[in-house]
Amino acid sequence: MLQSIFYSLASLVSVYSFVCLLRILMSWMPQLEYSPVGRFIAGLCDPYLNWFRRFSFTRTGMVDFSPILALGTLSIASMTLTTLAATGRISLGVILGGVLQVLWSFFSFILNILILFLIIRLIYDIMSRYSYSQFWTMLDRFLNPPISKVTSFFMRGRTLSYRMSLILTLAVMIVLRGGLEVAFRYLLALLYSLPV
Repeated sequence: MLQSIFYSLASLVSVYSFVCLLRILMSWMPQLEYSPVGRFIAGLCDPYLNWFRRFSFTRTGMVDFSPILALGTLSIASMTLTTLAATGRISLGVILGGVLQVLWSFFSFILNILILFLIIRLIYDIMSRYSYSQFWTMLDRFLNPPISKVTSFFMRGRTLSYRMSLILTLAVMIVLRGGLEVAFRYLLALLYSLPV
């Protein structure tokens, strides 16, 4: 009896995650977002999604990563309910492991996007560095804070060309991404082995 309730709740959370994903995708298409179906889905999902938008660390410039955190939280809930349904018990290690997985998904996604944008910007800088458009200006606004932090941390007052700053930041982000991946896997294995 209890097992079927937990499976049903896990299924409802998964369906709600899918509806939230639809809402996020529809926000990129105004003709769908403002349709009757779009407004209905927004009414279901926006209260939940807006709760995560209040955290300033989920926004970088004009980019809002709060939906990733919101979907990750639903993923933890679904995983916890499925584990409860399958085993009849849940451990602190499994819950903490789920939280760690969501946090790592969020931060690794941001790091991957940052690395991708740095590569694109570096290629553009090498190919034609003197013609600018609104896209490149927006990309530079997004990239300049991490570039200046990395450059100031490693160069201690010395100046670098923009291209060298891009290369340095790209190298640091790749090493950081790899190091955090190793640490994440080690910590996750440690959490899952907790007996409690």
